[in-house]
Amino acid sequence: MYGGEFMTHESFYYTDVLEDRQIPGKSYIRVFHAAPGAPEVDIYANSRIIARRIAFGQFTEYISVDAGTYIIEAFPVGLQTSPILRVNLPVGEEKVFTLAVIGLLPRIGILPVEDVYEPINAGRTNVRFVNLSPNAPGLSLSFRMGLELFSDINYMEVSDYRALLPGRYNLIVTPTGTPTVVVNLPNVRLLPRRNITFYTVGMFGQQPSSLEVYIPMDGTTYLRDF
Repeated sequence: MYGGEFMTHESFYYTDVLEDRQIPGKSYIRVFHAAPGAPEVDIYANSRIIARRIAFGQFTEYISVDAGTYIIEAFPVGLQTSPILRVNLPVGEEKVFTLAVIGLLPRIGILPVEDVYEPINAGRTNVRFVNLSPNAPGLSLSFRMGLELFSDINYMEVSDYRALLPGRYNLIVTPTGTPTVVVNLPNVRLLPRRNITFYTVGMFGQQPSSLEVYIPMDGTTYLRDF
């Protein structure tokens, strides 16, 4: 996470060992709690619990699921009576999804972000940018020296991937068309042969800024159908 207190969190990249964990015919889902102000929740899929006590800013591990339609429900921890979220989610075969819990109570939902099987080059890192801040304008992700990587990404919008050379970068998030930095991302380490997503979450316009960026490795980096 990067936010008002700038932090480098190497565990976002999970592991330096890439392994083929794909089970033929299976799909994979994980949950990301990205709804500011929502409580810790337990997540159920077709009445089976898949995540316990997930708080804002946390990701679950990926779990394997069969293709089909799932009733996804979120309950405040320990209160399995009235869900604060209930959606029907179709999942196709051999797909990988990050299920982002988004919005503001009482209107929260799930944005399924497909972790696309982007080709992985040994000398490149694939990155993309997602805006999950419910009150933010279009946002840009740029190098600190000014070159934009992604421009005018609106709420719930997922950019395409862009290939970068591995290395360490100083990046910033700004409202598109303005010089105002709302998140600083110093010393971001991009390792080769990864698919990486920059998720911007929190509330725009607060002082100090509550916007944060989470940079997990997409499951398609290691859940591959070789």
